[in-house]
Amino acid sequence: MPAQLHVLRAWRRAAAVVALVALLGLAAWVLLRPEPAIAFAERDWVVLADVDNASGEAVFDDSLQRALLMSLEQSRYVNVLSSSKVSESRDLLRVPTGRVLDRELASDVAAREGARMVLAPSIRQSAGHYLVSVDLLDPASRAVVRRYRAKADASTDVMAAVDDVVGQLRAGLGESVASVQQSVPLPQASTANLQALKSFALAEHALGRRRFSESAKLYEAAIDADPDFAMAHIGLAKLLVRLEQRAEAQPHLARALSVNQRLPHRERLYLKAWSNELSPDSWPLDDWRVLADVYPDSFAGLSNTSWYLLTDNRFDDAEPYARAAAVPQDPMRSYPIAHLGWIQLGTNRYDEALRSFELSEQLTGRPVSDPRADVLIAMRRYKEAQDLLAQLSKPRDELQAMMNVRVRVLLAADQDDCTGMGEALASEPTPTESADFRVHAELMRAVVDTACQQGSAETLAGIATQLRPLLAAGNHPSLPDRALRLLSLVYLAQRQGDHALADRLLAEYGPLLLKQKNPMIGKWRTVVQAMQKVGQGAPA
Repeated sequence: MPAQLHVLRAWRRAAAVVALVALLGLAAWVLLRPEPAIAFAERDWVVLADVDNASGEAVFDDSLQRALLMSLEQSRYVNVLSSSKVSESRDLLRVPTGRVLDRELASDVAAREGARMVLAPSIRQSAGHYLVSVDLLDPASRAVVRRYRAKADASTDVMAAVDDVVGQLRAGLGESVASVQQSVPLPQASTANLQALKSFALAEHALGRRRFSESAKLYEAAIDADPDFAMAHIGLAKLLVRLEQRAEAQPHLARALSVNQRLPHRERLYLKAWSNELSPDSWPLDDWRVLADVYPDSFAGLSNTSWYLLTDNRFDDAEPYARAAAVPQDPMRSYPIAHLGWIQLGTNRYDEALRSFELSEQLTGRPVSDPRADVLIAMRRYKEAQDLLAQLSKPRDELQAMMNVRVRVLLAADQDDCTGMGEALASEPTPTESADFRVHAELMRAVVDTACQQGSAETLAGIATQLRPLLAAGNHPSLPDRALRLLSLVYLAQRQGDHALADRLLAEYGPLLLKQKNPMIGKWRTVVQAMQKVGQGAPA
């Protein structure tokens, strides 16, 4: 959460809130969006298969195909999926270049792209006649919904039969298309296994609804169906990151990297960004922005670019990316919509922020969420914020529990209510699953103690002892978050007047902090170094 979000009226509230910002403004819940599908026009999309020519006369391959294309271009009911889009889908399906677009492959393409129907033309000889037909297929069931036929007595009459079929097709197309249920486009992810892709799509949808256990099982099902499905491995990795299990995410990243060279360029850029996400000096803004700029329809690139610009307080730069990602085609659009809420809050557009957070809640099926309380606190509407926090549902994990504590502490801090801050700290159980979370909870308690002038040197020393083994793991992907917690501890020591502890920590971990690329770490380091000079009596 950006530090400018709240106007503070007293130094002790400032100390509490600024420290909370450093602790809890981390990208712990950054989630990547699935790749987008084609945008539907007012008409439905169809896939035109290659001509199944069993007549023995190759001339009919092109002539029948051209006649159908010309007719469909004039249809009021459908658009034909372009050849470039078909080629892209074939690449993702890992289909050999020489394979014709038969009805089976056309159905796979249609299922992947969300097209409503497949048109499968054919011509063959039967009992001395030419039989021209077009089958309309439901891509989900592969069933023939409607069949249009015409006969020709001789090869010279074939084009007249084609015109007859085309006329029947155009006359009945609206009714036929309406009889097929609209399909949802599948994500753009390379796998030859459609079942794996469908499981992946369901996992992404569950993730967008914050159903994390369900999402994990669906990612695992996708991997079971295709063990080399790189995007499914990365999907599971990003879910583990959301749950602050970054080390557990690394084997899935490694598996995806093992097939990197055979992935499309788009997925290689996506994988590169994720490699940076899980590095010990992570700051992947440039990687996500490259993905967004090279592939403007990449929701992953757009959403994560907006997030990292937002966390660096670059609101004007972040907003266009967030808006581009917050579109109905994306099943996880609740996240960039929430990014918009933070941007609007950070720029004092409170009513807009409330609407954005409310929409994000609706999309994820939550009655309320803690960010909306942040807006109400900034507006000094404390009673409404209190009522909203009373409606928060039971946290699904320890991270959400800490976020709930964060906003309760913030509400009390903004009213100079030390008793309320203490009650907020006790409102959720102490984390037990993660050493990082335990340190995090201890730091929040130290923030409150410092703000209420009850700080303890022994408490801060104890937190330093807990942090040391975590910081010693120099290649751990959580190192940037741990560096931020270290700087928060230094800051609290300085606020309590324990400059000896602060100086020792800065001297011990100075090289580690210098290696970090995250600009928030750089800014915090500058702040605590300035305070160090003030504590030593030197000009800041």
